[in-house]
Amino acid sequence: MTSFIKPSVLKLAGYASPPQKEFRVKLNQNESPFDVPQFLKDEVAETIKTAPWNRYPVNESPELLQKLAAWHGVKSQQILLGNGSNQLFQTLLTATLEPGDKVLYTTPTFSLYHLYTDIYDGKPVEIPQPPGEDYPLERFQKAIASLNPKLTIICSPNNPTGFELQRETVEQICRATQGLVFFDEAYGEFSDWSAVSLLAKHDNILISRTFSKAFSMAGLRFGYFIGNEKVIRELRKVNLPYNVNIFTEMAALRLLQERRAMQQQVDYLKVERRRLYAELKKIRGIEVFASAANFLLVKGPDELDLFR
Repeated sequence: MTSFIKPSVLKLAGYASPPQKEFRVKLNQNESPFDVPQFLKDEVAETIKTAPWNRYPVNESPELLQKLAAWHGVKSQQILLGNGSNQLFQTLLTATLEPGDKVLYTTPTFSLYHLYTDIYDGKPVEIPQPPGEDYPLERFQKAIASLNPKLTIICSPNNPTGFELQRETVEQICRATQGLVFFDEAYGEFSDWSAVSLLAKHDNILISRTFSKAFSMAGLRFGYFIGNEKVIRELRKVNLPYNVNIFTEMAALRLLQERRAMQQQVDYLKVERRRLYAELKKIRGIEVFASAANFLLVKGPDELDLFR
């Protein structure tokens, strides 16, 4: 029966994370340590109890689009909603990638970039950037010039290294490529700047955001794209209809009203990030890397019981 499956899928191992119940401390998915406050859960639960479950939600919640647009200072037509930012990345490749198209990014980074490029028969082009080293901009620009990638991916702050690209470097990349620049800003709230500020100058940048980290909504799956209005219009054609359920929509709308409280949590985590980084550097045998995200990448001796 496997003859029905694409060869590009048959050769994959797929996406996997370690079993969550086998570890005393779970850190590998960079989730928020804070759950959504109980009173907010209760409010959303009461609202969902009165909503009709037998009806489809309004496709692409106009209220959610408007509130996100107001937050980021863009038009609602520049935003695309998704069932998590990973689903939207799949939408992006569905709309853009043809067999043999090149996708350029540095490694190590988020594993789904390679996985989905393979699924869509694209060609991943990986340029190493070991933890703690500078961004290989010159090599990256040469790859753009010689390979003309359909898609260039920037994850900043980067998963799993925490490395943050500077605004000027991102602008250089946007100017260098004739393709689309996908800017994964999953950890953007923990950074000191946002790529949204580049939209007015660069039509070819597409920004991905999520409520999984700073907004503590990893379990409800909500993400969105911000980009050029014409690009978003084309991506909307292939995006899954009704991909944001009413529960997630109501929770996201309610949490947007609590942005100040969410920001207080982000500020606290940034203070703790600096403190923990300084303390880890004091421990012999431990190597820790500077981070602009809500996590720290740490290397230790083999005898430590750590997940790799």
